[in-house]
Parts: sequence; C-alpha cells; structure tokens
Amino acid sequence: MDEYIIQKNEKRCTGCLRCELACSEVYTKLFAPVKAKIQITTKGDGFQIEFNDECRECGICADHCFYDAIEKKAKETKG
Repeated sequence: MDEYIIQKNEKRCTGCLRCELACSEVYTKLFAPVKAKIQITTKGDGFQIEFNDECRECGICADHCFYDAIEKKAKETKG
C-alpha cells in the first residue's frame, strides 16, 4: 500500500462534506459522516478540517475533494 501525507488547506474548504461521506462509505459501508475518520466543522466564517486518531492517511478524502482543501502527497522515502 502506498503511503501518503495528507495536507489540508482550510481556506479552500467549502464544507460540502464529500470527504466525510467518502471516508465513511469506504470504512463503514454507510454514508454516515459522523462515522468518518475526518470531520469538518464550522470555524468562524470558514471550516476546520480534523482527522481522528483512527485516520490511516489513505487519501480517500483527498480523492473526493473538488476544491483541493485536502490533498495527498506521496511520502518521501529515505535511502
């Protein structure tokens, strides 16, 4: 399995919750954002992106983000 680093840019987040839906569907087989490993919450007049301790950094959330608020970058390997 490829390893990624997930980078977030909260200024680009629109709060659409596609990332939460994708994550929950992949890991629970349900469209249940409350069960996602990523949570989007309001913060002021924008949004905050947070990952819980169970996040595997698989990048499914980044794959479904139309706004590049979440991006996956390949981990650099030393050697």
